[in-house]
Amino acid sequence: MLCRNLLLATFLTAAATGSPLTNEESSAAEKSCDELFRESESLWLEHDYNGSDKALELARKKCPDRAEVLWRTARNEYDRIERIPRDRKPPKEELVKRYKKVEKLADKCIQLDQKDGNCWLWKAVGIGRRSSTQGMLAAIPMVDDMERTLLKALELKPGYRAIDGTANSTADLNSMLGIFYRVLPEWTCTFPFNEILGTCGDLDKSIEFHRKAVEMEPGRLEYHKELAISLLCRGQKRGRPQEIEEGKKILRELQSLPEIKATDGIDKEHSMMLIEDPSLACGYSRDAQQEQSKEAFEMR
Repeated sequence: MLCRNLLLATFLTAAATGSPLTNEESSAAEKSCDELFRESESLWLEHDYNGSDKALELARKKCPDRAEVLWRTARNEYDRIERIPRDRKPPKEELVKRYKKVEKLADKCIQLDQKDGNCWLWKAVGIGRRSSTQGMLAAIPMVDDMERTLLKALELKPGYRAIDGTANSTADLNSMLGIFYRVLPEWTCTFPFNEILGTCGDLDKSIEFHRKAVEMEPGRLEYHKELAISLLCRGQKRGRPQEIEEGKKILRELQSLPEIKATDGIDKEHSMMLIEDPSLACGYSRDAQQEQSKEAFEMR
């Protein structure tokens, strides 16, 4: 009934204005929200984020109460940024502004449906990427909020998975938690930092979460990369050469994995960089290297 009414209204508008109804308008008027979400997903899989956004805009007009419109829009914005190589990223101020946009979309998503774990996931993504862009030490006051948001999303079991495995909400959350507990230095577990921050870095948790992500989606190259990086980090921090070798082995082996995400080529390049210089591991993030020293934090 909704589709028929919308189609009728579109025809009446065209008749009143004297404008002929285009094939595109006619086709869009006949599509349900679910059909538009499927169209958006298909275009997203092809990395056509503008086309995906257009389908989502039509869906928003038809079903403004569907939170899915907002987390998918947030994802499109995030993926546009992720495809930019590290050495060609826009200025930090512009990146922060764009990641705040991802957060705002996620906040609106949560307002519509507090039980949709995908909304919380994309809020965490926005916070996390803004933090790594500003620098982890500058963003340390946000870490407690970041951890709560990630754990909230995981608790809600979002359940979304792309047909080709390039996105899996639960696995992505495990990977994000693994990155979080690695990039946040373990010295934050000491007094008084742990009291002030409410959380702290934990390389054991990091590796545990990364192994879960790899187990869920063994074809995801980036999950293998992040597991290897945490192994390199812990191996160096705790004098475990076997973990350093395990990490390097994973980084070498992932070079032969098929590229299923637009960022996989970047991750392969970064893997070689980390094999050559494992000292980068603890503070590594795809967008920028993170300062982790306590001395740098205390001098702020």
